[in-house]
Amino acid sequence: MKLAQFLKNELGRDWSADCISQTTEGALSKRTANNWYNGEKRPILDLVIDGLKYRQLLADSKTE
Repeated sequence: MKLAQFLKNELGRDWSADCISQTTEGALSKRTANNWYNGEKRPILDLVIDGLKYRQLLADSKTE
């Protein structure tokens, strides 16, 4: 599985590596995300994704 597929599975169809880079204000670039996904830092990427899921949940709950 590629990083883009992983992100779409975890975060939904609207998410991409570029989207994560924008959301994290460049702190996690597409290149860094790819390196983490393919290396030993993947657990950190999972934490970042969990944080993004949580942020999305908060945003969704505020709009309701």
